[in-house]
Amino acid sequence: MAESKVMWGRSTNMLTRRVYLLHRATHDELLSRLAPLGLSLNQAIAVCYIHDHTGEPVYQRDLECEQGLTNPTITAMVKSMVANDVVYRIRDKNDGRFWQLRLTPHGLDLYEPARDIITSVNEKFEARLTDEELETFYALAAKLLLDDEAEEERARREG
Repeated sequence: MAESKVMWGRSTNMLTRRVYLLHRATHDELLSRLAPLGLSLNQAIAVCYIHDHTGEPVYQRDLECEQGLTNPTITAMVKSMVANDVVYRIRDKNDGRFWQLRLTPHGLDLYEPARDIITSVNEKFEARLTDEELETFYALAAKLLLDDEAEEERARREG
């Protein structure tokens, strides 16, 4: 393993710095491309999640789990999405304490462009790697994250 004398900078071999740079590159591109839709990345993910689960109840806690964000963060996001006519809340028929989230017609119109943007940015970065490198990347990411998410993504793509 190469040892870096410099702690911080674009050329460092520090793992956390490289992960940060990769995050910024993907995140910045996604944000700039989603901005014309009036969506943040988390909102775009929520639109896609709600759309992909049409026909089944989607609750705020589902978005919390899916995105790994706290309840207050998701609450603020959902309030903003309601105010911007992207989602609406409907009281759960089985438990009046809970509200289901559904896309408005405007939210439905945002689904396809948001999905296409997320997909195209993902494909852009995946195209830089061979199939073998991509498989290795997902395996290493799963190992570093101590979960099977990357491995499941690889299996989904192959399946």
